[in-house]
Amino acid sequence: MADNNKARQGMLEGKDKILLFRRLKDSDKEAAKLAFQTEHTFKLERETDAIPTKDGTIVKLGDLEGEVTGIEAVQAKDDPVATMLQGSVLDGEKLELWEVTVDEDLEDDGKFPAMYAQGYLTNWEASAPTEDESTYSGDFKIELVPQFGFATLTEEQQTAIQYAFRDTVPENDGGGDDETPS
Repeated sequence: MADNNKARQGMLEGKDKILLFRRLKDSDKEAAKLAFQTEHTFKLERETDAIPTKDGTIVKLGDLEGEVTGIEAVQAKDDPVATMLQGSVLDGEKLELWEVTVDEDLEDDGKFPAMYAQGYLTNWEASAPTEDESTYSGDFKIELVPQFGFATLTEEQQTAIQYAFRDTVPENDGGGDDETPS
């Protein structure tokens, strides 16, 4: 078992990469919002043209294009993220998106490695299967070049991702009472 843990120490797990969303126009009013996300793919690419010459092929690079595709999430009742994302497609609103790697080993002074981008949700799909949870999905087209840095998660965001360890004594009990129960 120990060997298996050692092999995994240096590996990032997909579950540790979360997405947060916010309408750009709300950036001074509210924190980014989490979805009950199950999957996504972050993609950067450049188109290339091959120019044959007598000495060999020269590659001409196109502009960088980026997108986050296959964004899938389980929909909660009265889900504000689903409502915001659907509305952003309907209204053509610009969004902010963060891909945050929530891994304690990579945390630096309370912040986590992140990619930040602005852009548009280019499609929206809501699924309502008979025997499973309702889900929604979409793709996000990145405008300009995404930026990389470190992001802060609010206490509410961290709680939504994973609850913290709690002691066995009541929270209002400072643990100072050494009374023995009778």
